[in-house]
Amino acid sequence: MNKVAVVTDSVASLPQEVVDEYDIHIIPVRLTIESKVYRDTDEDLPPEVVHRFQRLPRIDTTPWPPQFYFQEYEKLSHKANNIVHVVCFSQFTATISLAKAGAKMAQEAMPHLKVEVFDSATAAMAQGFIALTAARAAAKGKSMSEIIEAADAVKSKVNSFFAFDTLSHLARTGRINRLASWASSLLSVKPIIGLSQGKAYPVALVRSKRKGMEGIVKRVQEHIDGEESLHVAVMEAEQPGEARELANMLKERFQPAELYITQFTPVMQIVAGSGIIGVAFYEGE
Repeated sequence: MNKVAVVTDSVASLPQEVVDEYDIHIIPVRLTIESKVYRDTDEDLPPEVVHRFQRLPRIDTTPWPPQFYFQEYEKLSHKANNIVHVVCFSQFTATISLAKAGAKMAQEAMPHLKVEVFDSATAAMAQGFIALTAARAAAKGKSMSEIIEAADAVKSKVNSFFAFDTLSHLARTGRINRLASWASSLLSVKPIIGLSQGKAYPVALVRSKRKGMEGIVKRVQEHIDGEESLHVAVMEAEQPGEARELANMLKERFQPAELYITQFTPVMQIVAGSGIIGVAFYEGE
């Protein structure tokens, strides 16, 4: 047995059909409210619970302890002796250090097992595209080093932009104080935020969701050269009509080789609010 299993976090927002096709193992991120732990699933966090938790003044998104990751890797060791875990960007979360501690525990307990914890330096479907690239390489029988090389190549190219109704939800995490202050400088505006290479940065303030979508399309245009195939994912939270509209705008303008529409997970909606629409994209094979 020399199979490589690919793992990523639920916040990668991968469409279920892709998860199933490439047998990607999803670890639901953790949310703790009033000492109760919830998994990032529709079962633990149905819409009515998501909406209630969005109104809370504080939330706790501390990742799982190393023992949890050890248990996940142990399960996978029965079908693979190599694991690549593509995690959310380390600048905003301790997931990578805790997962690495779990990987060390797993490798000490199972010397035949090799676990590579890969920092995606991003989140949502930008992270998802990196995990998908790794899974496609694994499906072709590529070696561990070749899979990491393929993931690195997409990591260096992938970008994402998000149009929010408000940053007030995200401000509760304490991680975007500068952006929240910038976005609150004007009334009745919707901020567009970029995320790339581990950095979240302000892009524009717009007056309507339509202007936000147009702004996203403009930023995609600025970041591609058209020399390679374009891979795109539209992400939404309770905005299915807008997501389809944005997908059509991108399809008409760029004729991407690959286009997905996917939803932000329950924890992402609790953390960032429900009125989000975004896009992740990269050019490559």
